[in-house]
Amino acid sequence: MNLNEHAYIILKYILDFSFDEIFITDAKGNIIYTRKSEEKLFGIPHDKILNQNVFDLENEGIFVPSIIAKVLKAGKEKTLVQETRNKRKLIISGYPISDENNTLIGAISFSRDITEVETLKKENEHVAAAIERYRQEIVALKSQPWMQLQRKNSKMDKVLEVAYKVADLDVTVLIDGESGVGKNYLARELHEISSKRDMPFIEVNCGAIAETLIESELFGYEEGAFTGAKKGGKKGYFEAASEGTLFLDEIGELPMNLQVKFLSVLQDQFFMRVGGNKKIEKQCRIICATNQNLEDMIHQKRFREDLYYRINVMKLTVPPLRERREELACLVHEITEEFNAKYNMKKYFLPELVAWIKKQKWPGNIRELRNFIEKAMIISDTDEITLGIVGIIKNKESINFHEDMTLHEYIEGMEREFIVQMYNKYPSSIQLGKKLGISQSTANRKIQKYIGCSQK
Repeated sequence: MNLNEHAYIILKYILDFSFDEIFITDAKGNIIYTRKSEEKLFGIPHDKILNQNVFDLENEGIFVPSIIAKVLKAGKEKTLVQETRNKRKLIISGYPISDENNTLIGAISFSRDITEVETLKKENEHVAAAIERYRQEIVALKSQPWMQLQRKNSKMDKVLEVAYKVADLDVTVLIDGESGVGKNYLARELHEISSKRDMPFIEVNCGAIAETLIESELFGYEEGAFTGAKKGGKKGYFEAASEGTLFLDEIGELPMNLQVKFLSVLQDQFFMRVGGNKKIEKQCRIICATNQNLEDMIHQKRFREDLYYRINVMKLTVPPLRERREELACLVHEITEEFNAKYNMKKYFLPELVAWIKKQKWPGNIRELRNFIEKAMIISDTDEITLGIVGIIKNKESINFHEDMTLHEYIEGMEREFIVQMYNKYPSSIQLGKKLGISQSTANRKIQKYIGCSQK
């Protein structure tokens, strides 16, 4: 075999096994080489493509447009996207072929089928659009959390119904309820669902500020109003709230002298800074909250009756958690997700633990529930939080291994841990009793004692 024959064989292998489809024509556009696989792309037999003219095939709509026709006309390389009669999408690059005298003798093109790539690209675009749509829906749902929870609690539903009605009314709202029921949460939601949502929301705990400071904190002060006053004075919470919402928590803790001034602000719609004489218009919406019985405080001369009626234009009473058991599963999920985000975790509560939570009284309401969930998530060694965590938490809270611990306390602590672990494996008094070799009634008493729920 001479060198020319050897080179021809190598060239033929290169052409036949190239990843790209290859067309070669002469200077007039007559096809002198193409692979049989072209039939799949263009829908015509291989032998009918050979010796055909690309200009004629372009006119017949087989090559639309023809890259080689463009190369032959322009005498320079071209790249374009072409769609075949078989609806295949190709990206094609064409190059002129010249001899040693720089005379055009033909053209060659390399075609790559990108139909599947384009299909995947469109599918990815659809998926991305769907993800973005879902993301926006989630954001919208999170902005109205009560609407998405489906808590099915008639008492809370009535509170929320009234809340949505008064959200955009410029009336003073009084929120009352036991400690920890989420009064500040309701106040913030009233702000978020109102037209003031883009304005400031200022939360002030009236019981957490020293009596000597609360007036200047609420109303601000002028320069030189008292020893230590900042140069230029300072805005108070009323000014800082601007046209937004000022939430006064624990309003029952407001001193009597400030109750008079607060009443004046509500009546006259203006106030003055401490040490100042300039009237400043009140622009913010007022929401107050308390866990005390203000009517009893009125009888005890600890709260002004006229102020009570001023802030009690619309009252929202948040029921305690023990009256809202239907929403506990949703609350557990919400709070768990909140702490997952805070601590970069992926933990979740198993159904039997959620069922146990729903049976508890939670005298500290949501605040106590949050405390329990946070402890459980921090203490748990696995993402899956089981009922066994209850005993571990109780054990840590009630059993301290001090040197003065009695033998009874030590034994009880060990028994608690053992019962909780076994109950996690055998979650009924019948199974547990059989496994431990004790009666069902004894097993039930120990479950009640150490886990807090009775089993039949």
